[in-house]
Amino acid sequence: MNQTPRPHRLKWVEDVQKLLLALSLVLTVFVFWGPSLLGSLERPSVQGVLEQRQLELQALASRAVGEGTVTVPPGGNASLLSRQLFGPDALQELAVVLQERQDNTATTDQDLGLRQALVLLAIHQPEQARLLLESLPPVMGQGEPSEEPSAAALLRQALLQRAAGTPTKVAPLADLAPEALEDALPRHPLYPSLACSVLDLDHPFCRGSHAGAMTRLVLVGLVGPLAALVGILLWLVQLARWLWSRNRSQPPSSQPMAAPLTLSALMLFFFSGVVVLGNGCGILALSALRPWIQQAGSMGQAMATMLVYGAQALPGLAVLHWLRRSEGQSGWQWLQWGLGWRSLPMALGTLLLTLPLVLLTSWGVSRLFPHVGGSNPLLDLVLNSRDWTALIFFALTACVLAPLYEELVFRATVLPTMARSYGTGAGVLLSSLLFAAAHLSLVEFLPLLILGLGLGWLRLRGGRLSACVLMHATWNGYTLANLVLLSL
Repeated sequence: MNQTPRPHRLKWVEDVQKLLLALSLVLTVFVFWGPSLLGSLERPSVQGVLEQRQLELQALASRAVGEGTVTVPPGGNASLLSRQLFGPDALQELAVVLQERQDNTATTDQDLGLRQALVLLAIHQPEQARLLLESLPPVMGQGEPSEEPSAAALLRQALLQRAAGTPTKVAPLADLAPEALEDALPRHPLYPSLACSVLDLDHPFCRGSHAGAMTRLVLVGLVGPLAALVGILLWLVQLARWLWSRNRSQPPSSQPMAAPLTLSALMLFFFSGVVVLGNGCGILALSALRPWIQQAGSMGQAMATMLVYGAQALPGLAVLHWLRRSEGQSGWQWLQWGLGWRSLPMALGTLLLTLPLVLLTSWGVSRLFPHVGGSNPLLDLVLNSRDWTALIFFALTACVLAPLYEELVFRATVLPTMARSYGTGAGVLLSSLLFAAAHLSLVEFLPLLILGLGLGWLRLRGGRLSACVLMHATWNGYTLANLVLLSL
C-alpha cells in the first residue's frame, strides 16, 4: 500500500527531467553556443598580434647578434650569422604586419603608428615614416607653446626631424629620466633599441635592451618544432610496434572505464548543468565583478577570470552530484584518478604524439582562413599583461582549474558514458566534439578536436584520469609560456 505512489512519483520526476533537458538544448543552441560560435568569427584574432610579437622578438635577437650583444665564436661573421638565424627581412616583414594591423583598426592607433614609424626609419624609409607620424593624433605638449613638452612630444618631434632629414635635436631626450622615455615608447624592448639607433641617442635607457632576446627566441621558435619532431618519431615507433604485434598475442586490455551516469542523465548533466547553469552563473559572476575589474586593471582581470571560471564549474559539479545520488550512486571512486609514477610519462608521451597533428591543423586553418578572428580572449589578456601576479592567476586558471574541471566533464563523465552506449571509438569522438565546441571558437575547433581525441585515447589507453589532467595542464602551460615569452 505504501509503495503504490512511487511509480507515479518517478514518472513525474522523469517528465520534469525531460522538460529541463529540452529547455536546456534550446538554450544551448539559440542562446549560449550558437550565437557564441558564430560570433567568434567576429572576435578580434590574436594571430596578428602573435605574428607581430614573433617578428619583434626575431628582429631584436637579430640586432643583438649584429651589435655584438650576443657573443659570436672567434672568426664568425655576425652579419652572416644574423641572416642565417633570423632572415634578412625581419624588420621588413614587421613593417608589413604592422601596416596590416593598422589597416584593420577602425581608428588610428598611436601605439601601432609609433611602432611602424620606428621600423620604417630603421629600414631607411623616412618619407613613409614622416607621413605616418604627421597623420597620428597629437600628444600632450605637442604644438602647444604654453605647455612644457612631454617625453612623448619630444620623441615625436625628434622622429619627425629625422624623417624629414633635418638635424635632430636629441639633447632634450638625452636629459629625460629613463622612466619617462620608457613611457613614451611602445612597451617592447625592440623599440628602445630602434629609437636609440635611428636617433643616435646616447642614454642609459639604451643599454641592455637586448638582454635575453636570443634565449626567448630559441624557446619560442625551437621547443615546439623539436617537440613535434619527437612526436613524429614516436608515431614511427608506434607504427613499427603495431606491425610487429599484428601476428602476435595482444597485450592485456587496460582497466575498463567506469560510466558514472546513464545516457539520459548525462545529457541532463551536460546541457543543463555544464552549459546552461554554468554559463548563466559565469555571466552573473562577471556582471558582479565588472566594477572591480575596471578599477583593478590586469590584476583584476586575472582574478576575475579565475573566479568566473569557478562560478561556471560549480553548477555542473552540483548537478553531477545530484544525478548520481538520484541513481543511488555515491563516492568519487568512479573517477579512476590513478595518480602514480606512470601518469606523467603517459601524459607527456601522448602529448608528443598529439602535438604534430595539432600544430599541422592549426597551420592549415590559419592558411585557409588567414583573416578570420575568433581566438580565445584569454590569450590576448595574457599576451598584453606585464603583471607577474596577474600571470600567476592566469596560470592557476589555465593549468590547474581548467584541466581538472574539463577532464572531469569530458574524459571522466562524457567519454565513459558515451563509450558504454555507442562504443569506445564513438565515445572518444563524441566527447572530443563536445570538448571542441565548448570552447566557443570555430577557428580553434579542429585543433581542439585533435587535442580532445588525443586526451580521449590516453583515457582509453591507461584508464587514469590523472594522466589526462597532466597532459591537458602541460598543453595549456606550453601555450601560456609561449605567450609570456612573447610578451616580455
